[in-house]
Amino acid sequence: MCAERYAEDSLRSHCNQIDMLSHVPVMADEVVDFFTGGLNEGLLVDGTAGAGGHLEMLSRAMPGMSFLAVDRDPAAVSILRSRFSDNPDVIVRQGSYTEVPDIIKELGLRNASAALFDLGLSSIQLDDPLRGFSYRHEGPLDMRFDDSTGTTAAELLNKMTEKKIADIIYNYGEEGRSRRIAKAIVRNRPVNTTLELAEIIDGSIRRNSFKILSRVFQALRIAVNEELDQLDRLIDDLDSWTKVGARIAFITFHSIEDRKIKLLFRDTPSYRQHSPRWVVPGEDEIRKNSRARSARLRMGIRI
Repeated sequence: MCAERYAEDSLRSHCNQIDMLSHVPVMADEVVDFFTGGLNEGLLVDGTAGAGGHLEMLSRAMPGMSFLAVDRDPAAVSILRSRFSDNPDVIVRQGSYTEVPDIIKELGLRNASAALFDLGLSSIQLDDPLRGFSYRHEGPLDMRFDDSTGTTAAELLNKMTEKKIADIIYNYGEEGRSRRIAKAIVRNRPVNTTLELAEIIDGSIRRNSFKILSRVFQALRIAVNEELDQLDRLIDDLDSWTKVGARIAFITFHSIEDRKIKLLFRDTPSYRQHSPRWVVPGEDEIRKNSRARSARLRMGIRI
């Protein structure tokens, strides 16, 4: 129903209400076990709080903690404020996780004893055709986490050079057919909707198209939201707002992001990686939530 009526203003709130109820947090038990294993008080920051699935479980399991929920997506923030309106221990703020130091200072909070970052897309974004994140639904080619600012995916594709488009697809999507795809995109411009882009990609490849579609859409999303630059800034500033002994967890869905976190916990003197070095979802979780299949949980402790 959402895909067929994506142009209606009422669709966004309808889809988001579905997302709030259906969103399944990835490796939630493992995340809770990690944080409850060494903490019983202080501030826990969820820097990518989404619909609040992880936060809901953590707030129940850790009644002595206070929580700061941050997300770039206004739709997610609206859901979070509704979901935790009766919980005085949870503060919700809109913004990037790179803004956490400023938010902590503004609120007069002490440095965090724990931090969680789930770097994957949430159902709030993926299942709403108006957001333009999915090649499975017809909608405007947007892909911004915060649709009040920045450049859309359509704007990028319609103004960039063929080489720049190919570089984005290759570097962020790790797709070897990037030049062929970029050439097809430029030849068929302007590209304004998700299905227009999907048809162009499919027509240029004609095999293994679902995997390639996923890689190209992922690459564009990373570029639109400057995700790797944001992650680098987060890693550089993490010491400034976490305490010594803080427990920090990242859930990644992309090999480039995962390598950055691996190096943070393995090679940075301020951190040590928690054992095991990483965790992946079990077969049962993947059966129940196919979106978890590429997830990897890395955990570290500030020293």
